[in-house]
Formats: sequence, C-alpha cells, structure tokens
Amino acid sequence: MKPLQRIVYVWRLIAKVIAYATFGGASALFSCLFPLIFLLSGFNKEKFKKMARAVNLRWFKIYVGEMTALSILKVKIHHAERLKDIHSCVVVANHPSLLDVVVLFSIVPNVNCIVKGSLGKTPFIHNVVNTLFIPNSLSFDDQMARATEGMNQGESLIIFPEGTRTRPGEPLQLKKGASRFALHGYHKVQPIYIGGNEKIGLRKHDKYFSFHPTECYHYNVDILEQIDTKKYSSHPEPSAVNLLTEELRVTFENCRKNDPENPVDFTRA
Repeated sequence: MKPLQRIVYVWRLIAKVIAYATFGGASALFSCLFPLIFLLSGFNKEKFKKMARAVNLRWFKIYVGEMTALSILKVKIHHAERLKDIHSCVVVANHPSLLDVVVLFSIVPNVNCIVKGSLGKTPFIHNVVNTLFIPNSLSFDDQMARATEGMNQGESLIIFPEGTRTRPGEPLQLKKGASRFALHGYHKVQPIYIGGNEKIGLRKHDKYFSFHPTECYHYNVDILEQIDTKKYSSHPEPSAVNLLTEELRVTFENCRKNDPENPVDFTRA
C-alpha cells in the first residue's frame, strides 16, 4: 500500500470499531425502550411488535447512515420498489458478510428473522431477540409455528439458507429450511442478492482487525423478482422443497456470476 492508502486503511479499522461500539450501545438502549413502546401500544402484543419493528427499521437506517458517513460503507439498492408493499413473504438472501442482516433490516419493513439461539442469551439484546425474532435453538416445529403466526399477521421472514456466511470462491450450499418455511402455506419468496466487493474483515473466520485493502465495503443489493411457490403445489412436499431450493441456488449463483464487481479474495491473491 502507498502511505495515503495505509492512513485510510487505519482510519477504516478505527471507524469499524466505532460502528461496532455504536451498535452495542444502541441495542442496549433499544432493549431499555421496550417497556415504553409496550405502554404506547396500549399493551397490545400485535401492535407492540409492529411499533417495535418500525423503530428497529429506522434505527438500522440510521446505523447504515452512520457507517456511510464514516466512509466504511456504500449501499446501493436495485429495484427497491419491489419492497414497497411487501408483506407475508419469506425473504431469502445470500450471506457473504456479517453486515447482511443489518442492511436487510434497514430496507425491509415489518420483518421477522431466524437468528442464532445464542443471541437470545446475550446481555442487553436478549429482550429484543426473544420478543421480535425466532431463535434457531427452538425446535423446527416451534420455529415454523412462530413464523407462520407472524406471516399470517403480515410480517415477512428473513432467512439466510446457507446457514452461515458464504465461503469466498466456493459454490453456494443452500439448506432446505427456507423452502420449507415458504411452502408451508405457499407464501411468496422474495429473493435478495447481496453483491459488491469482497467483504474482507466481515467474512467467516476473518480477523477482526482487517478490512478491504483499497476500498470501503460496497453493498450492491438487488431485489429480485418474487417467486410464487404455488407453482410447486402439484408436487409432493419433498420434491417441491428440493425444486425451490435448487431454483434459489441457481438464481443466486447466476447473480454472483454476473456481479459487475466480480469479488476477488485479496487474502489469497
């Protein structure tokens, strides 16, 4: 790196720490606001969740704005109009980085999510996680019941079918859970492709103090056309699940192949 590039690189590492600290503090504050939101909702559980998710959406918009102002993040949304009236959908996305859920929470309204069960025991945020989201430590039947209840009330459900962050340069491996959630009641699927440059420092097993060597993080988010799962209604459930999972895999692989930034793993270059 040139001297100026080194200075910028160090700044981005510092800004990354600032952003993480902000996230932790704001999450704790959000949890403390729960009693107030519950009071303002008139102690109505359904209304409380909608209000809390509305606050959650605005908070993540602000957080993305903070990282943009710190010059560590650029987010570009393609076909954002497809999210305008979204409801009762299973939102399925690829998972290249740690910030994927942050970006999705900042653009998808009234959204639920399958999250790591360990987050439900994390200090400061456990109230938020256990109230608004679905821990994957629950049995699949319990997850399905909670997801179905929420989607029947208009919520959408975010799932990362890879189950973990994408390994750079390797084919996508999608689990079947997302398809099972979607086909239970034949909910529409909203695929979202998360592209851009390589997310060094945010990928699985990356070092905490690492960053893209020459750029801030680019998130080119493409809201793809919805998939109507009713087209699989004539198939037995196992076959329908396999067909939908394969359709999603091919869709995301095609998006990766045509990604204009064509991510490169600089750590192996």
